[in-house]
Amino acid sequence: MNAPRAAARTQPPWGRLLLRGVRKQCPNCGGHPVYDTWFRMKDRCPDCGLRFEREPGFFVGAYLINLAVAFTLLFVLCMVYVGWKAANPDAGVLVPISVMVAVGILAPPFFYPYSRTVWSAIDIGMAPLEPAEEADAAAALAASRGDAPPEPGIDAERRP
Repeated sequence: MNAPRAAARTQPPWGRLLLRGVRKQCPNCGGHPVYDTWFRMKDRCPDCGLRFEREPGFFVGAYLINLAVAFTLLFVLCMVYVGWKAANPDAGVLVPISVMVAVGILAPPFFYPYSRTVWSAIDIGMAPLEPAEEADAAAALAASRGDAPPEPGIDAERRP
């Protein structure tokens, strides 16, 4: 008789992945919180054990997303200014430039954690977790909960 097979893990749809990223949740399971502070992301999801930085240099894509958001905001503000200036030729430039500088300075740090979780979601959507990554996540989760099997050569009684 054949042993029962584990249920195949289905990948969440793109919309759910991206929504989890925008909510600063784990893109794999939807668990949270995944940040210790505004700028410090946990190494692994506390709910499923997923390692967020899947390879060295992983978050370069997040920096690109953050840059694109900042440029888009500045472009929209610039176009609003152009339209406003066309309707009011005598309008000053100090207030709009001050607003653009403020947005250019404040938007990237504000959006930074969102860009990291959105990038993680995009990456999982493009390259789903491999079995080795899932096993690593399960092992890390078990170890963090104290469910790790005893190491070879160590009795259960002497284990700390």
